[in-house]
Amino acid sequence: MPENSRSNIDGIPQSSTVYKITKERLVRRVNIDLDKNSADNIKTAASDLYFLFYSGLATVRSEKNKNEFMESVRLRMEYITETKDFKQERAYTQLNDRLSMLYSINFMKALNENAKKNQPRNGNSSNAPDQKTIEKSMEGASKKVEMAHEIEKIVKDKNPGGNIGKKEGMSVESLIDLTDKAMKVDNADKILTLANKLIDIMPRYTKKMRSFSNTGELAGYYKTRHISNVLSRELAMPDEIFYSKLINGFTGKEKRLMSPGSYYVLLDKSGSMYEGDKTLWSRSVALALFRIARSRGRKYYFRFFDNKPHDLLNSPFDVVENILTVEANKGTCIECALKTALRDLQDTKIRSETNTIIIITDGEDKVNMQDYFRKENETKLITVMINGYNEGLKKISTEYMNAKLDESGALELLDVARSV
Repeated sequence: MPENSRSNIDGIPQSSTVYKITKERLVRRVNIDLDKNSADNIKTAASDLYFLFYSGLATVRSEKNKNEFMESVRLRMEYITETKDFKQERAYTQLNDRLSMLYSINFMKALNENAKKNQPRNGNSSNAPDQKTIEKSMEGASKKVEMAHEIEKIVKDKNPGGNIGKKEGMSVESLIDLTDKAMKVDNADKILTLANKLIDIMPRYTKKMRSFSNTGELAGYYKTRHISNVLSRELAMPDEIFYSKLINGFTGKEKRLMSPGSYYVLLDKSGSMYEGDKTLWSRSVALALFRIARSRGRKYYFRFFDNKPHDLLNSPFDVVENILTVEANKGTCIECALKTALRDLQDTKIRSETNTIIIITDGEDKVNMQDYFRKENETKLITVMINGYNEGLKKISTEYMNAKLDESGALELLDVARSV
């Protein structure tokens, strides 16, 4: 192993296959031109950090690294591993490939940028970064990992640290891309923090209003000669009654095959929604509803609207990206949004399900849609009015709520949404 790129960790040998593969994965995913004088050092330092965050086996070596560049990194690694922040981060990066990879890639990018800025004119490869530079590189990577962790909790799957995110639209590359975008948006961190706080509180706060079995919802009773469908009490009868029922039919359980259906969220992004805490509250709630839908196996569809409906979204990446990054502007057309939502629900595979539309708005424009929400229409409408009143919406809503822009108001809405 060349001395100029010796690893700074024990527990995961630099000569091992897993170390070499991880190093190559980092290089492929970072997709930048590494400084030729520092490339091997940067790749090794990033690989060390990956294992330091991912594996409980990796520890920082105590002996000095003869390479000046790698020694600068080792000293900083030695320091951070003793900090409270590192221990907190490691609690959610350990055995989490996506977050560990994201940290290493962002550290690699920052370190590479510095190496190019300070490239020695004579081509000497001993351009070691100072401690301040390494500290800034690690701090920047940590901030992105914190943001990515909040995003990952929203888009949580059965294996949050693994690679099945590709199927869900949230691979390492997708997570890096979304994190970079969210870092540039004001209040994105607050939106994610509140959404995840609501999700954490929700199971303790809400009560189960209706349950669904694997085969459908209990609808009533019917006569049957099939013993497997008979109510248990029908079998515990005197012989003469049992044989009579065998001829004439037992009372059976009837089930209507019905799935819980989808959530369809319409979120107002008109200019007035930018006022005060409207954007922070409404978007946090939209993300929490997205998480509820995933946890309950319900489909989730999302549309922004202003003076017109915007694109219909249902992939995890698109939903989270748009909720975090799309700006509020323009006017409001509530009828346009509702008509589009109803058309979507009729034209797709979900038209036979019991669907719930949730509209979150501060708009007071005229709504006259009683004919669209007749009693025979199984679509339920939950209206969340923010600092306003809309008589037309109230007439057609299954639930009409005046939003309180705080945690209790958000939990009240989530409780209603979970009950339908």
